Amino acid sequence: MLARRDHSRAELKAKLLAKGFDSVDADIAVGYCESMGYLDDGRYAQMLLRSHINRGHGPAKVKQAFIQKGIPAEVSSAVMNDCDCDWYQLAHDKAQRKFGPSGKLEYKEKARRIRYLIFQGFSYVQVAHALEYDPYTDD
Repeated sequence: MLARRDHSRAELKAKLLAKGFDSVDADIAVGYCESMGYLDDGRYAQMLLRSHINRGHGPAKVKQAFIQKGIPAEVSSAVMNDCDCDWYQLAHDKAQRKFGPSGKLEYKEKARRIRYLIFQGFSYVQVAHALEYDPYTDD
């Protein structure tokens, strides 16, 4: 399984259990793979982070992917803290690619763009920066 792509520790154990292996045997196999360097949650989390950044996803979507893949919280926190990504610029670039330049927008169009970027994992502050408006003064 590790020959095709990296897996997290939890993901590999779940696959082994689904194939009918005993829980103890799966733990031993996963431990062996980890000790040999075939399996590393930190390396997998960094790869997953780069993949999501390349797709233009925000930090909330990346954190959700970590949870779904079974990455431990301390590993995901460390990887997110070491990340040098400018989330504001990424949100701005994503908005520019999807919608083009933003100017004065009608309420419905602005709401549609905000929903899209929020769904992509960006915070409301990052979305406001990306769409170049002040949520406290703009209509």
